[in-house]
Amino acid sequence: MDSYVNYRYRDFQNHSFQNEFRKDAANKADFTGSRLQGCDFQGSGLVGADFSETKISRDQKNFQKHLIHMLLHIIVGVPLGVASWFLAQLVIVGCGSENGSPYGWMLNPFVWMFAFATAAAVSQRRLFSIYMGLVGLMVIAAINSTALTVVGIGVMIAAFGMSLFGLYLGYKKGAIAVGMVWMAVGVSSAISAGYSWIKYQEIHYAILFAVLAILPAVLATRAFNLHFAKVKMSAVTSFEGADLENARFVNAVLENCDFLGANLAGIDWHGATFKNCKFPNGFSPDTQEAIAKNIENPEMTQLAI
Repeated sequence: MDSYVNYRYRDFQNHSFQNEFRKDAANKADFTGSRLQGCDFQGSGLVGADFSETKISRDQKNFQKHLIHMLLHIIVGVPLGVASWFLAQLVIVGCGSENGSPYGWMLNPFVWMFAFATAAAVSQRRLFSIYMGLVGLMVIAAINSTALTVVGIGVMIAAFGMSLFGLYLGYKKGAIAVGMVWMAVGVSSAISAGYSWIKYQEIHYAILFAVLAILPAVLATRAFNLHFAKVKMSAVTSFEGADLENARFVNAVLENCDFLGANLAGIDWHGATFKNCKFPNGFSPDTQEAIAKNIENPEMTQLAI
């Protein structure tokens, strides 16, 4: 027997219903009259759900926030990645002098540690405040050698912890700044592979560095894709892959909704209006609204008032 879930005449912002309405849970949802902004129904089981008289749209403030955050990651991530690649080539030799080396990135783990820590700090406002506070404290402590040693150790420990969080952030949630650091690691590995083969004909080292270049490339790609997907999700209310068989959208107002890949069999669209909604190619809701082709992507249909 289906379990009835009453969400009538309520407001939801940026809420995910993926786990609440699993396809195997047999929960019947009633959202009649509700306002749903930037919600996520991706892959949900919504058979027979009632969205009558709902107003579904994206949360404009949240969308703008994600765009600004992504821009910040790009502004910080690009120079951070370039600086990481350049600084990691330098090897400290006798008397504190530095020498450039294509293998230097392997001998400078502190460069990558601070790079990932900075990328993580950029991703979290509170973490950024703590990180900058520690750096400022280290500058102040520079007037006293004893204090500098103590504070420096504390900063190193904090940077190590933040760098681990940066690795997690890039893999699990996506962060462009973290991805740029991974790109720097991959570039260093690729250059080392070429140098080993061309300069010394050391095929075993060339293969090793080439393999080491692949993993950072994969991790960088994942970090970029996850971050872009997060921004994309904030731009729409997603029903992608959801099972909406026999659902009701009577007199609903639908803006910036994504129904690609969803099961739309038997849906009652009577009186519904659409603006910037995406449907599977060839699908036309049974309404009197004008239907126009999306010129940018022939695989989907763009519905607009």
